[in-house]
Amino acid sequence: MKIISLKSLLLACAATVLVGCGDSETTITELDKTPTPIDNDHDNHAEELGKGRLAIADSEQALVHIFDLENNALVESISITNPAEYLYASPENRYAVAVQRSFDTVEFIDGGLWQEAHGDHFDQHADAPELTSFTLNSVKPTHFVPRGEQVAIFFDGNKDTGANASLSLLSDESIAAEKTIADHSFETYMHGTAEIRGEFVLATHREIDAEGSLPDQVALLEVHDDHFHQEQLFDVKCPDLHGSFQTDSHIAFACSDGILAIEQQGSVFTAQKIVNPVDMPEGLRIGSLKGSSENNVMIGNARGSFFLVDLTTQQISPFNWQQEEELTSLTYGFDGHNEHMLILDNTGQLNVFSAENNWQLDSRIEVFSALAEDSKPLIISSKAHELIYIIHEQEVTEIDLHEGVVVGHFDLTFTPGKAAWLGVAGEEEHDH
Repeated sequence: MKIISLKSLLLACAATVLVGCGDSETTITELDKTPTPIDNDHDNHAEELGKGRLAIADSEQALVHIFDLENNALVESISITNPAEYLYASPENRYAVAVQRSFDTVEFIDGGLWQEAHGDHFDQHADAPELTSFTLNSVKPTHFVPRGEQVAIFFDGNKDTGANASLSLLSDESIAAEKTIADHSFETYMHGTAEIRGEFVLATHREIDAEGSLPDQVALLEVHDDHFHQEQLFDVKCPDLHGSFQTDSHIAFACSDGILAIEQQGSVFTAQKIVNPVDMPEGLRIGSLKGSSENNVMIGNARGSFFLVDLTTQQISPFNWQQEEELTSLTYGFDGHNEHMLILDNTGQLNVFSAENNWQLDSRIEVFSALAEDSKPLIISSKAHELIYIIHEQEVTEIDLHEGVVVGHFDLTFTPGKAAWLGVAGEEEHDH
């Protein structure tokens, strides 16, 4: 059973100290921790949006560091219960969600940036970040899938202890109210996921006596007040299901033998299998899916190799993104509105592909002179502006995606882990 607990307000408000690691120089200065008002120009909402804040988990300590991206300065370091293994932004980007999978814990940090409607305009607020007293405690929180103004958090459960998998829906409003929107418990453990479709959720399904922890089916759940009812179990199997994404009309799940594509027409959902190409290398399978909600061609990642998954033609084909044979992908991501795919290659170039142009190469931006083959950079995208942040070792690099140039850097005094952009999102743009 899921337990929602309240932390001590004293712990939530306790002062924390940033502990430096290493001997690299830093340009970070600490800001005043009191709330900072924003001077609003109500004539242009877009111009009111600041660069936001960057939440970076400390990989060695139970700390999350919050940086102001206007001046690349540390706002505050927030103590959490255990080191964050994953860090996400809440659906409306106000909260940093610190997932502590090994400790069955999810905590929420108020990043301090939010807006409220005020007549014919919005007022922007910039408050001091703080750890909220809202906590989720269920077994092995793993997949975090935001869609629209809600997010599905999937808890895997545990075979050894007999803990079953579970699912929770949240929003920024429910986090503020310290409650979930709805919860669901499964009949067994599984490494699963869920996709939100309005009042419906498509969640993974695993038979109790199945081998392994990966599911092989998808169930259609419907939200009823604070819980779910299962409405349908799709017959089309999806062996070793891992990874999912959705467009305006389809929800796709990655299987060892291809892609399970589910099409929605109103309240009717139909499933079909898109099989792997015959020349798919043995042992290779798509394990994650991403793309644009407005393009029925998804990007599938298979251990560093990329594939195009066309839901309209029902075909899977290699995504030959390299302009030169020696190029390899070190990391990849998407911009804030999933309008561009970004691949950072081993020469230090950021390759930019456009969803509008069916994932054709738009540009290459030189970010680094070169990178080691074992480098593990992290791409974080702003949802307010066309800005990308790449965290590599103890440096954060800011890139203007529209102009195609590096616009700044700042150093860190700690070993960074996962990160998330926080702030007030801007409107999607389609004219570039």
